[in-house]
This record gives sequence, structure tokens and C-alpha cells, in this order.
Amino acid sequence: MISSSDTLTEDGHPPAHISYQGQLLIAMPVLNDQPFNHSVIYVCQHDEDHAMGLILNQPISGLNFSKMMKELGIESDNPRFAQRLAMQKIYRGGPVQNDRGFVLHSLDYQIDDITLDLGGPFISRPDGEEQGVGLTASRDILVDLSAGAGPARSLIALGYAGWGPGQLESEISQNAWLVVPASQELIFGGDPEHLWSRALASMGIQPGHLSGTAGTA
Repeated sequence: MISSSDTLTEDGHPPAHISYQGQLLIAMPVLNDQPFNHSVIYVCQHDEDHAMGLILNQPISGLNFSKMMKELGIESDNPRFAQRLAMQKIYRGGPVQNDRGFVLHSLDYQIDDITLDLGGPFISRPDGEEQGVGLTASRDILVDLSAGAGPARSLIALGYAGWGPGQLESEISQNAWLVVPASQELIFGGDPEHLWSRALASMGIQPGHLSGTAGTA
């Protein structure tokens, strides 16, 4: 546990807030007996008051895009495209509001006043522009996905992970999470079983070396 004096600068003031928005959190061994065991989380928002992210590697057993569309009563206008998406996994995004859906997606798709532009990670488009990542929590994006009019890359999650003021920072300082740069390939790569080890490998870290790893890389 960190004492209050450890959180102050030399002049006695709290340190400046560091935002981890747009980064990945990799669960460390201290979380191995908890719901976040071996989880990889994309931090969607992080400010002094709260943090919010989506778990990227916990697919919900027995639920896929096709079954979700049937449960929501959404019929596709583009059966061929819907068939391509039919087996796309639906993820457990976190323990908060796990009956609410979120779509993390490439920003070739946006809904005005609804889609949140999360910034990075960015990729270069053929026209030379950079394309980031967005978050949309609306039935409309599911309808568009089923019709072939949605984003090129997407991850659908139910629920999210949330932290109160200073909570995420405290957990990182206590070595619960390793913070690493995100990439769209890691976010949308569609390989949940190996994402934890792939995210570690992106920093040149082997799972067996984690015990002595600090909270940020």
C-alpha cells in the first residue's frame, strides 16, 4: 500500500495527472485469482475523476453476432455481409453495466453526437489521413453492421471496467497492471486466446518474467 507522502511531489503538491487513455492495461499476476485474470483492457477514457475501459479478450461463451442480432430483433438487409459477421465474438467488457452494449471501432464510421472519438491508436489510410478509434453505444451501429454499412473493424462488448478518482493510478502503482502502447492490430486482431501474451510480446516481455516488472513500460 502506498502512503499519502509517497503521492506528493518534493514541494508537497500532488503530482500532475497522467492519463492512460488510448493505452492497454495488461493484468499482472496479482490479479490471477480475480475476474480480471489475464485480461487486456483498452482504456477508453481517463481523467482525474474516473477511468473507463473495455476488456478485449474475454469472449462470452455461447454468444456471437448472429445470436445477438436475433435477440435484439435486428434483421439484416445484407444477408451475405451478415453471414460474414455471424460468428464474430461478443465480449465481456467488464463488470459494470454488463447489460449495456458498447462497440469499439475504427473511425471510418461515426454517428454524429453519439460516437466518441477516443483518439489513438492511429493507422494511416490510403489517402494519407490518420484514422483513430471510436466508441459507440447505440443500437444504430449494430443495425449498420448487419447491413454492411458499419465500420471496417469493430469489437462488441457488454459492460465495461470502471475506476473512481485515483483508483486506476493506485492499482498501477501497486503493480496490478502493466501499461503498454495500444495498436489497432492488438485491439481488433480477433485472437482473444493469445492476446495477453501478444500484448506482452509487443513490449518484448515474456510471461515468465512478470514478477519483477514495473507498472508502466
